[in-house]
Amino acid sequence: MSPQSEKRALVLGCGGVAGAAWSIAALASLEQTLGWDAREADVLIGTSAGAVLAALLGAGVSVAQMVASQRGEATDCIWDHDTATGGALPPLPGLSLTALPLLRKGLRGQLPALTALVGALPRGQADMTPFTALIDSVVPAGAWAPHPATWIMAVDADSGERLALGRSDAPTLPLSTAVCASYAVPGWCPPVTWQGRTLLDGGIVSPVSADMLLGTDVTEAIVLAPMASSSPDRPRHPAARIERRVRRYMTAIVDREVAALETAGIRVIRQEPGAEDLQAIGYNMMDPRRRRRVFDTAVRTCFQRAAV
Repeated sequence: MSPQSEKRALVLGCGGVAGAAWSIAALASLEQTLGWDAREADVLIGTSAGAVLAALLGAGVSVAQMVASQRGEATDCIWDHDTATGGALPPLPGLSLTALPLLRKGLRGQLPALTALVGALPRGQADMTPFTALIDSVVPAGAWAPHPATWIMAVDADSGERLALGRSDAPTLPLSTAVCASYAVPGWCPPVTWQGRTLLDGGIVSPVSADMLLGTDVTEAIVLAPMASSSPDRPRHPAARIERRVRRYMTAIVDREVAALETAGIRVIRQEPGAEDLQAIGYNMMDPRRRRRVFDTAVRTCFQRAAV
């Protein structure tokens, strides 16, 4: 950014396989429009799928490399888009619940309903080895990203507190472990236990956690929110209707956080899927079979919006 006093944050939200594909296309459009390299963001905040992208950027991986991977043109990429996330459906869950304390707190009115309900989901059992291998391929195993402000969002399973892993007030842990914690989708991926704490997907409290920038010296925030959308959309499929209800809930959270940033004097560039993107995404954000369609659609829609 031009004056040195200006500081820009990049906030990458949750959204599973589809959200990651959409976000990479959106990042490519933003880089071209702004004449900017996303790795130069002063603060990187990532949640769930966004945590994977924030970790890669923090480790020095370029958006161009991510685009090449989405297109199957990255010959050195160790990530298999068809199999690394385990498929369109989760494996059979474990017998225990994800986080019973969250449910108890929700019943007492101490946590939002959705956060509480995910605590009652069975423990996910997806294999997170590919995520660990990906992150450990770009930073030394056990290390953190070289970027000085890479914040990976997770939630404490006992208290419901959000943790910006990588920030000075959060537990110290390897970047690959933090990413697995942030991607610990209840009912799908296993929680991560570290130093006596159990950590879950940061998206169960906020899809973006843009409000973590309040009180910082950031002057501008770019917020990519794959799980939000202001586009009118009334799908007929029952599962799609449920997905849109969750999306409206997530959109309201993003609205509040963006409003708080703007009230604090932080400029916000917000991007989220439009109607055409939602058609490509469908109702299962974790379905790798729709990934390429989502990416190709987002390349077109994001660049179209940038040209307006």
